[in-house]
Amino acid sequence: MPLTLTWTSRTPALARLEWILDGLNGAPSWGSDLDQVFDPAFLAAIAPWDYRQLVAERALAYAPVQLVGLEVAEHTAKAMLRNHADEVNVLSCTVEPVSPYRIVQTYLQPVVPPGLTARLPMEFSGWPAPAGSAGQLIVFGGVPGSGKSTLADAVGQQLGIPVFAIDWLLGALTPFGGRNSDRLFDLGYEQLTTLAVRQLSLGQSAILDAPVEDVAVRQRWLSLATAVGAPYTAVLSNCPDPELHRTRLANRDRGIPGWHQGADWTDVRRRIEAFPPWPDALLIDSTQPLATNLATVLASLGGAD
Repeated sequence: MPLTLTWTSRTPALARLEWILDGLNGAPSWGSDLDQVFDPAFLAAIAPWDYRQLVAERALAYAPVQLVGLEVAEHTAKAMLRNHADEVNVLSCTVEPVSPYRIVQTYLQPVVPPGLTARLPMEFSGWPAPAGSAGQLIVFGGVPGSGKSTLADAVGQQLGIPVFAIDWLLGALTPFGGRNSDRLFDLGYEQLTTLAVRQLSLGQSAILDAPVEDVAVRQRWLSLATAVGAPYTAVLSNCPDPELHRTRLANRDRGIPGWHQGADWTDVRRRIEAFPPWPDALLIDSTQPLATNLATVLASLGGAD
């Protein structure tokens, strides 16, 4: 039976993608119209019979097709498929810009293509230290509205250290569908880790601004600083006055493109209750004046970069 995907506006690329999926799904007599579906240049590179055989072999690993994601544009459609080995791969299909919209390119490959490093390590032991000064790594954590970003920015301005804030990074992904990702904050923390690695590898300092509710992320950043010999300071911002905290959330205007201004107080209270202990962090009471807290952090850092 042909595999039909539910979509409010079916594009030519989606229709062609469905056709390929039918083959991966083991549809009988699939590919008899292959010479009409593919652009002649594509068929010059691979013979129709060879392509039918390739799809039939792949069907052994995919049929029945398990679709776990779909991305559709006017001339390109991509499906994320889970095979029998529980691996997720991407099937892409690009068609001509005009009728009859024949396929000009298609590929099936892992989410991380072969030959590419999947990600930076979770544990940085043995990571090569940069020559000369390694700078320092400063992390500001805390739930939304706790005052961490205000303090992080003040420290960054005072010391001339770039401040990388997770909300700005995630907001930049919004035009590209980032907010629809089930792993949005994982993306943000990976970006922050990459920026920290890049700064420290150049012998420069970095300030990271994020909730850092995940203990594994804290340990990852500490291991990075330790591996490159960079001083590491974690600062945990806390607002012990619930009414003040709630008012801050309701009234703040952050101006971050693609990101919300406030936060849901009910969600923030839940996150406060579930926030894992951070015994190694410098605890800051954000009900105190900013100048007071800035002086406290600078003193813990030795006053200068």
